[in-house]
Order: sequence, then C-alpha cells, then structure tokens
Amino acid sequence: MSVLPGQNQAGQHQYGCPSCGAALEFAPGTEDMICPYCEAKLDIAVPQAGSPKHDYAAYATAPHTPATQLPPFNLTCRNCGSAQQMTAIARRCPSCRSPLVVSDDLGGQLKSPDGVVPFVVDKNKAAAYFREWTSSRWFAPSALKKVGSTESMNGSYLPHWGFDDRTTTDYTGQRGDHYYTTETYTTQENGQTVTRTRQVQHTSWSRAEGQVSRDFVDVLATGVSAPDADLLEKLGPWSTAAATGYQAEYLAGFDSPRYDIDADAGFASAKQDMAAVIQDDCRADIGGDEQRVDQLSTTDQDVLFRLLLLPLWIATYITGGKTFHVYVNANTGEVIGERPFSAVKIIAAVLSALAAITAAYLLYNARAR
Repeated sequence: MSVLPGQNQAGQHQYGCPSCGAALEFAPGTEDMICPYCEAKLDIAVPQAGSPKHDYAAYATAPHTPATQLPPFNLTCRNCGSAQQMTAIARRCPSCRSPLVVSDDLGGQLKSPDGVVPFVVDKNKAAAYFREWTSSRWFAPSALKKVGSTESMNGSYLPHWGFDDRTTTDYTGQRGDHYYTTETYTTQENGQTVTRTRQVQHTSWSRAEGQVSRDFVDVLATGVSAPDADLLEKLGPWSTAAATGYQAEYLAGFDSPRYDIDADAGFASAKQDMAAVIQDDCRADIGGDEQRVDQLSTTDQDVLFRLLLLPLWIATYITGGKTFHVYVNANTGEVIGERPFSAVKIIAAVLSALAAITAAYLLYNARAR
C-alpha cells in the first residue's frame, strides 16, 4: 500500500491515495481504506495471527513505567509539515485534518495494542441510531434534538483491557429452606367473632460450604480515565470475538487515546465484575429457597490479558453552558447518553395537561346542567 513520505518517523503512519495523493481513511463495515475525495479503495491486509494474549503474572512482576508517566510522541505531519506532541495513538492533524496514526511503540511495556474490533456501524447508521434514541426523549432540550447529522458524529477507538481467568472459589454460607405452619386467628365479621386459619412461611437455616469453578474470557475493563466512565461502561456488551490482530490502517481517520490506566488497575476492576458472577454461582451451588454467602476465597489461575481497541461514535452538544456526550457502540449500535431535562418543555407539558383537565371539567359541568 502506498504511503505518504516519512511514515516511519516515531512510528507514524499516513496513508496516501495512489490516485490523487490525499490521505486514505478506514471505511467502517469494510476491509478497505478509502479516499474521501476520489473514493479510490485499497484493501487492508488483515493479520493472520489474530489478537495475541499475554501472561498476566509475567507482566505484573516485571518493572514497567506507569501509564500516567509515559512520554508524549513527537510527530511531524507529512501533509502540512506541522510539528506537534500527542499522547493519542491516532488522531487528525489539528492543522490540516489529515489522519495520523502512531502504532510502532506505545512507550510502555506493551509495544502496540494487541487487537482491534473494527467499526461495523458506519457514520450514517450511527446518526440514524442517534436520531432514533433522541426521538424517544420527550423532555430533552432542543440542542440534543438538533444533533442528528453525520457531521456531528466523531469516531473513536476506546482502549480496554481484556482478561481471561480460571477461577476456583471456596465459600461458606447458609442455606434457607422454607416450611409452613398453620396459624389460627380470629377476626370480626358482621359483629361476630370468626375463627380462621392461614399458612405462615418460615425459613430453616443450615450451614453450607463448597467450591465452585468458573472460567472467564475477555472480561473488559476500561483502559482510559474519563469523567463519564460509568456511562461508557453501560455501552457494552462488546463482541470481542470480532477482534483482529492490531493493524494501524484500522485507525486511520479516527481518534484513539493511549491507555492511561495500567493493566493491574484494570484487573482489579475486572475482578469486581467476576466476583458478582462468582457469588451467583455460589448461591446456585448452595441451593434451597434462600441463600447467604458469608465468605469467599477465590484463586486465579492462568490469567491472560490483552489490550483491545473498541469502536464508538461520539456526539457532543452544549446546553445550559454545559457539554454533554452521547455514545453509539460501533460494534452493536447500542446508544447511551447524557440527557438533561428541558425545564421549559416540562413546564409546557404540565400546563398543557392542566389545560386539558380544566377543559374536560368544564365540559362535564356544561353537560350536567
């Protein structure tokens, strides 16, 4: 594939159109790079090796520079010549908007991402999903309703750590089995005392202990800190089975921050998600009608991890002097977003409802006369 001159500087990649020389971009939903001007296409050579996984124990015990201390990349855009520093591994040049990709060395113990889940949902589909989502938000401000064009959508890959873990958990708890007794009671009915019976539920508790096993595959934890991280976590589930080996061409034309949360912090987060599943396994193993899990002791074995780039579209809008984001999962089409309520629309709806009630009341009175 042809490239613009100087592609190897600091691991930098810029892909040139063989027809007109403009910068090529990845075309979502395909295995092609496309020229946004003459629409020439070039195939991407999909890696045959797939997305590798690493031994977490070896990583955790080896010295490595914390993600927050990794140095920025020094780049020169070969399209316009502007020099710049960035910590992202992909973005557009601030000066000429030419796609830039940094891929040869992330600057830490991992030399590059291990895999990419390519965009399946293109920009037009993302805008349609967004408009469908906004149409169901009755009291959303007008600023949100107006953000529905493809120009408002920005594509980005979000770094995530994926963990495989073979867990064995010993637990102690209690099993609750329901039983019923007949209770006699009296009640007053029509001035008379009536005796009746009813079934009363009780629970018999007994000690329980045992062991459960669970193999986890690709439990995800975000690799970047974000003010709306809780919102982004709801954007899944992601289909990581679609991950290919890392190929820089997939990033051309999209933003992708470098990870700033290390794998050990990611594993701690992933283990919290695993713990919830393991506790459910323990409850199922205890059986009975009710369960109490008192203590858990989990052993992790054969832990593997990889750094994946997951695709999403981002729409940004401003209302009331505050910036809000809406995200579209470019793997599944799921939409998650911040939606402030419009006080004006709420008041108008309340006044309309009151007016309708008043009109109905007046009409009823008029007919009753």
